[in-house]
Amino acid sequence: MIALVLALLAQAPVPPPAPVQTGSAKEIFEKHCTLCHGADGRSQTKKGRQYKAPDFTSAKWQRSTDDEEIADAITNGVPKTKMKGFREKLSQEQIRALIPYLRAFGKK
Repeated sequence: MIALVLALLAQAPVPPPAPVQTGSAKEIFEKHCTLCHGADGRSQTKKGRQYKAPDFTSAKWQRSTDDEEIADAITNGVPKTKMKGFREKLSQEQIRALIPYLRAFGKK
């Protein structure tokens, strides 16, 4: 019986490890976002201009994009764009921490 249980457990799929819960929102942004969005959030990097990434400092973007849309874009990516989802790299806590960080670009 024990051998049967061990054999079944050996065949069970192993879930991927949970994302590491480290880093401030600034560190997460710098690591995962600045290539396209730039350190200042204006998306005036080579990749940002090429991919037409949004300018987080824009009052229009800040008004027209709600927090759930931001979380969804970070989690799942944005269809028909180069923005990929980060659900496998960032925890929901880290994604939620990025929202006020992105909002702060609009207050400058």
